[in-house]
Amino acid sequence: LDRCADTLIGSVLSPGLSGGEMKRTAVAVELISSPSLIFLDEPTSGLDSHNAFELVKILRGLAEAGCTIVCTIHQPSSEVFDLFHRVMLLRYGQMVYNGPVEGVAEHFAAHGHHCKPNYNPADFAMTTVQRITDEEAQPLIQTVQSVVKEGSEIEGVSSAASGMWDSNPAPFVTQFRHLVKREFYQVLRDEMTLMSRFGMAIVLAILIGLIFMGSGGKWGDGDTGADVEKKVKNHWGGLQFFTINAMFLSAEPLLLVFPLERPVFIREYITGTYGTSAYFLAKTMIDVPVAFFEQLVGLIAVYFLVDYQGDFFLHVLAMTLLAAVSGSAALLLGASTTRAETAVNLVPAIYVPQILFAGFFITSDAIPVFMRWIQWGCFLKYGVALSTIVEFS
Repeated sequence: LDRCADTLIGSVLSPGLSGGEMKRTAVAVELISSPSLIFLDEPTSGLDSHNAFELVKILRGLAEAGCTIVCTIHQPSSEVFDLFHRVMLLRYGQMVYNGPVEGVAEHFAAHGHHCKPNYNPADFAMTTVQRITDEEAQPLIQTVQSVVKEGSEIEGVSSAASGMWDSNPAPFVTQFRHLVKREFYQVLRDEMTLMSRFGMAIVLAILIGLIFMGSGGKWGDGDTGADVEKKVKNHWGGLQFFTINAMFLSAEPLLLVFPLERPVFIREYITGTYGTSAYFLAKTMIDVPVAFFEQLVGLIAVYFLVDYQGDFFLHVLAMTLLAAVSGSAALLLGASTTRAETAVNLVPAIYVPQILFAGFFITSDAIPVFMRWIQWGCFLKYGVALSTIVEFS
C-alpha cells in the first residue's frame, strides 16, 4: 500500500483507491490490533485475476508469519487456489472434503470423479459437488466424517482457542491520539462540507443581521414606553433567532455522521482497535473547535449589523457551548438508530420541544404544571438564558 499512502479512500461521489487497493486496506485495518485469526468473507469478489492473486498472495504471507487466515472464496483461479494451504468444501452444509489443496483431485478420483489434466481443481470440485446426487455425495461425506470423528479433539485447537479472543488493545491515550488525528484529517479533507458549514453560517448570520439591523442599539432618553417595548422586542427577537440558528447549524452536520460511519465503527470496535469513549471524545475534541470558529464567523457578521451591546467573546462562548451540546444531541440521535432516514425523521421530536420550552412564545409559569419539568432538559433554554444575560446585563 506504500504507493497509494497519500490517496484518499474515496466514495461513490469522489474517486479514490482502486478495488484491489481498497481490499488490501480493509485487510490492513484488521491487522492493526495484531489478531491471531482473521476471517474474510470473499475477499477477492469484484477483483480481476491479477488483483485477486496479489491479495491472496499477501494473505498467504501473513499466514506463514503466524496469523491464521480463514476465508471464503468465490471461483478462484488455479493460481489463486494453489496459494491456499487447506480447503474445506461444503455441500448443503456438509463437508465433502477437508484437507490440503493438493489432495482435492485425488479425493474425488477415489470416489469415481476424475479431474481432467490441466483443469482447474477448484472449478472441477465445485462443479462436481453441484451436479452429483445426494446418493453420490454420501461416500464423499462419509470419508470426511471418518477422518474427523464425532467428538474428537484436534491437537492444539483447544489451547489455541483459549487465547484466540484475548485482545491487547492500545492504551486509551494512544487510541485517543490517533482518533483525534484521523478526525482532524477527515475534517480538513472534506472541503465541501467544511465550506458549506462556514458558508451557511455566514449567509444566515448576514440575513438575520439585515432583518434586525440596528435593533440592538441603545435606547434614547426621549423614547416613550411604547418605543422602548418595541425596541426590546426587536432586540431580543434578533438575539433569539441567532441562538436558534446556532443550535441547528451545529446539529445538522453531525446528525448523519454516525449512521454513515456505523459499519466502520462497529468493525473496528469489535476487533478491539479502540473503545467507544476514545471515539466519542475524539469527535468532540475536533467538533468543538469547529463549532467555535463557526460561531465566531457568524457572530462577526451579525454582531455589528444588529448592534449588540453584550461582550462579543462572551456571546461567542455562549453560542459555542450551545452548539457543542446541540451537536452531541444530534450525534446521540444518529447513534440510536440504524438508518439515516430514521434519524432525520426523529429530528422534530428532539428539536421542536427546544423551541417550545425556551420561553420564546410562552412564559414558564403559563405552561401546564405537569409539563414544566421538560424545560430543564432543553439545552436551548440555557443557551437563550446565557445570551440574554450577556446582552442585557
